[in-house]
Amino acid sequence: MVRGWGDIPIQEQDLIKRVPASEVYDYIEADLKYAIDNLPEKSEYAAKDLGRATKGAAQGLLAKVHLYQGEWQQAYDMAQAVISSGEYALEPNYEKIWRLAGENGSESIFEVQARGSSIAHGIQQYSQTQGPRGGAAGIGWGFNTPSENLLNAFNAENDAIRRDATIIFRNETMYDGREIGNTENEMYNEKAYSSANGGANDTDKNLRYLRLGEVYLIKAEAANELGNTAEALTALNAIRSRVKLPNSTASGQAAIRQAIWKERRLELAMEHDRWFDLVRTKQAEAAMKAAGKPFQSKHYLFPIPDNQIIQTPDMIQNTGW
Repeated sequence: MVRGWGDIPIQEQDLIKRVPASEVYDYIEADLKYAIDNLPEKSEYAAKDLGRATKGAAQGLLAKVHLYQGEWQQAYDMAQAVISSGEYALEPNYEKIWRLAGENGSESIFEVQARGSSIAHGIQQYSQTQGPRGGAAGIGWGFNTPSENLLNAFNAENDAIRRDATIIFRNETMYDGREIGNTENEMYNEKAYSSANGGANDTDKNLRYLRLGEVYLIKAEAANELGNTAEALTALNAIRSRVKLPNSTASGQAAIRQAIWKERRLELAMEHDRWFDLVRTKQAEAAMKAAGKPFQSKHYLFPIPDNQIIQTPDMIQNTGW
């Protein structure tokens, strides 16, 4: 919420009064530090507790919280703590991460559990709303489709592995044999695809919320901002080598920064953080204008919804809305 709306209420303090974003972040950090001190490692859980929050999940999320505030040393320290813990490892096959075989895998730091003994309510309609619309498959509504710009970015990098694990193409035959057919749109989000779901309302697919690949990129960005370009490149290239791309040729802090931002886009495409990354890195205006979309300074934050203003008329609307 703080990424989307800026100053927000802290529920246990006041349901209406918006407190500065810096205080909200302090509150989040305190909560995560408590979790780090009190949660077990992933390996310490019994099998029946698979999917519960872990010490590593709290550390990884805290690294991300520091990243979004530009607190580079803290972001680096938390990312390094996760990487060096030995609890997690990069999945060698990138495409496997989003398949049934990849659920709660070696790279998974935290994912929302959706699968029960039968197809169960997890994130309702997650696969359905993003599935291919029309065509032979006809298993979805066709929302949240990849852009031509994203496809071009993959192709410019010769990044076929992540491209084909991220995008379902019209007339594609999926890894499980399902024929997509002549769909309404040319592309769909493969990371939301469930082989078993088949377009049902109930979602059987776990949502991968935080994984080691992102933590490596947090470490890379933080190390670069701290002036340790060699360590930044080592972390960056660990992500690139996984998908058989050559080491980055970027040199110097500014060029490495751009390389890391590009890598975040390709590695984490369709994983729900792209807009917030654009805002965080101040690339949103250029990206929106390049896509032919209007952009004003007010767009760095979302408007408070009308229903919220009606229910709590004393709440202040974000500037410009």
